[in-house]
Amino acid sequence: MVNENTLAFQDMGGGSNMLPKSERPKIIDMRCRLTTASQSDYFRQRTQHSGAYDSINAFKDGSIESFFRDLDEAGVTTAVSVSGMNKGMTLGHSVFPERTTSNDEQAQIQKENPARFVACAGIDAWGVFHDPLEEIERCKKLGFKVVFIEPGRGPNYADNLADPRLYPIYQKCLDLDIAISPQTSGPLGGLNIDYAHPKYIDQVAHDFPDLTIICGHGHYPYIREIITIASMRRDNIYVSPDAYLTMLGTEDWVKAVNSSWGIADRFIFGSAYPLLNLTNYTNFFFSLPWKDEVLDKICWKNAINALKLHDVPEIKELYGLD
Repeated sequence: MVNENTLAFQDMGGGSNMLPKSERPKIIDMRCRLTTASQSDYFRQRTQHSGAYDSINAFKDGSIESFFRDLDEAGVTTAVSVSGMNKGMTLGHSVFPERTTSNDEQAQIQKENPARFVACAGIDAWGVFHDPLEEIERCKKLGFKVVFIEPGRGPNYADNLADPRLYPIYQKCLDLDIAISPQTSGPLGGLNIDYAHPKYIDQVAHDFPDLTIICGHGHYPYIREIITIASMRRDNIYVSPDAYLTMLGTEDWVKAVNSSWGIADRFIFGSAYPLLNLTNYTNFFFSLPWKDEVLDKICWKNAINALKLHDVPEIKELYGLD
């Protein structure tokens, strides 16, 4: 049975063809969430249930230093802490507790670690914890460059990402020149698996052609559909399948990225840490047969473009940007 509790994603060992650590590029991890004691209750609960808890070393003391140690061990250069803000709900046989993200704490960590940590605003699309439009404006002033929503969870859940009730959020992000990363998991995103069908984000991208959209979880299981949309229809969609890369469809992602279709310019590395051991995931990722010429793009360059990090001096220095 596959559910969020078994997304400790099995079979992640590196093979004999694994790229050695010394030859790997820098990594911006698009789904690498804080493990600090005040910010990780949701992930601690999920990993305790899945059995992955003991493999997350940073949970032991819950410090920001141990978080960065886990990143260093795995070879992750910069974390994008995509964390939710919603009341939670039951999806199929999985019961999701509420998720709360301190955007103020994220902003402070980004201020103190501007090259290694990118804050992502956790936005409650349904206004239980805050007014979403006001909170997006506030986060923009705090220096956030990306917003995360999980509109399929919560008391007024959306059937899909093209729900008209979400359009003011999309418009606000566009007005403020801030990217949005919606949760796009079929198994875990909404009441029905169709919530994650890429035809809905295709519609959103059409209606907001200048809005940068980063699709976390990569619309699993609709892999070929989102690859087609991101590579052949929409220039404003990026995809980050993160840990779903370990599930059915791995070969499709690798074939598409290595091809001339253009998805190599739209694919962003992500892990889903701390739902899984980060070192195990990076080893798995670099055991896949990516072409050498795409590695910098998918590991960090596309993330810099999508998040518009070129104007962050510390990022420019760390990644050698002109």
